[in-house]
Amino acid sequence: MQLETEGVKAVVFDVDGTLFDKSKLPLHLILADPLYMFILNNERKERKSLAGVWFGDERTYYETLYGKVAIRSRISSKRVKWWYEHRYMPAMVRVLKRHYRLREWVPELLPQLRAQGIKVALFSDYGCVEERLAALGFDPSWADLVTDAPSMGGLKPCKESLLAVCRHLGVEPSETLMVGDRDDLDGESARRCGMRFRLVGQE
Repeated sequence: MQLETEGVKAVVFDVDGTLFDKSKLPLHLILADPLYMFILNNERKERKSLAGVWFGDERTYYETLYGKVAIRSRISSKRVKWWYEHRYMPAMVRVLKRHYRLREWVPELLPQLRAQGIKVALFSDYGCVEERLAALGFDPSWADLVTDAPSMGGLKPCKESLLAVCRHLGVEPSETLMVGDRDDLDGESARRCGMRFRLVGQE
């Protein structure tokens, strides 16, 4: 994959669907832990309802998510938190390690960008991002920053979260290129911040 990097000081990559093809991921997650399928389905629905909302910090985001999933699932928020941390995220890591690999261009492009003096960040809407990337075979030396939207205070297309990534990198949004597989989330986040955007598919 080729990127137009003239005037670009940093590139922010979405993770899921961008660095790897996430086809059939929900199905694999259900098969990995069918006992909690009903919570998984409810988490996906409530996560969508929180897209683009600014919570200000990670704790407030997760408390809100757990609370909404708990009401929909008719269980306690404490139980949802336990499921997310001890069942869902570990299952996600196992599934990624077993069924998924990085796209072929990732090991070449990211180090190349850094060698050119361009900062590289990975920005996921899901937590446990470092563990998930390790399961995919990602080398931490390929990026200057690995982070997730919840820890920045809100899911895409919340502009505040992406602006926080720019601050961590020490660059202006106008100097930053966002690369993602969804125009409605990654692209909209970039537009709200005044960034350039590159939509990727199955390269």
